[in-house]
Amino acid sequence: MKGFLVENGGVQSCIQDAGRRGFSDIGLTQSGAMDEMAFGYANFLVGNDFNTPSIEIALGGIALKAQSEMCIAICGATMHPKLNGHTIGLWQVHQLKKGDTLSFGFASEGQFAYLAVAGGFQTPHLYGSFSTSIKEGLGGIEGRKLKTGDQLPTSGARCPMDRRKLEKQFIPHYSDEITLRLVKGYQETMFDTLSQKTFFNSVYTFKGEGDRMGYRLSGEKVLPSATGILSEPICYGAVQIPSHGEPIVLLKERQTIGGYPKIGSVIAVDCFKLTQLKTGGRVRFKEVSLAEARATTLAFYRFFGQKGV
Repeated sequence: MKGFLVENGGVQSCIQDAGRRGFSDIGLTQSGAMDEMAFGYANFLVGNDFNTPSIEIALGGIALKAQSEMCIAICGATMHPKLNGHTIGLWQVHQLKKGDTLSFGFASEGQFAYLAVAGGFQTPHLYGSFSTSIKEGLGGIEGRKLKTGDQLPTSGARCPMDRRKLEKQFIPHYSDEITLRLVKGYQETMFDTLSQKTFFNSVYTFKGEGDRMGYRLSGEKVLPSATGILSEPICYGAVQIPSHGEPIVLLKERQTIGGYPKIGSVIAVDCFKLTQLKTGGRVRFKEVSLAEARATTLAFYRFFGQKGV
């Protein structure tokens, strides 16, 4: 078999692409890579199309054994990967031989890393995506995180070039203080002037209360004029304010509908940045126009050869 044998599944590792779209009407969440920037660069380095499935590694700890020769790239959180016991670099291509072992420590910067292999992983394509939705038990390997003994088949494609690496100016730094750009939504009228001023002038803290569904931030409370609304579809990056008054940014495995007021939505590229924030990280929100949000999002996807979303 061409591919990897999983010797240790780590904290939570699973197969992801950019996610599935168009199925929220039947209750299927988007899922997909939490940080599409690191995911996109990993695929770019090994010559794959942007949406090629890779392994998303949350926090670290995974160990793999190569069952064949292959070309890989690792991008994202610093997990100190080792090839046959020797540390290797992120954001660059590596050639593996049959029998090589690849192991990861635990993240010291960021939270998610992506392991792309030339040609991608050959796992089931369901509802328009290869992505694993652990909440729904769908996609990837039996709809779950990877575990010891799993086989991950690959196509065995060759590398585009030896020693290909990302230039330093493109490599992101995962800061512990970030600003999230947000477009206000039509429910902004449920938040009075004082509440909106509080929201945009406060520093919130991520205390580790988060998962693939969303991140809860702690800090100054923002209270809407109503604690609930009729349930409605929820977009990626929506910032809902439950009755406790602290914002929750909804991410890749968010529920498809919900009934909490939403002050607005964080733009996609800043959601990717949020997912890499470590516990204790600090967050500010900044209002931007719809035009700016759209231009920023389209520029990101066009950089990777996509038409946008």
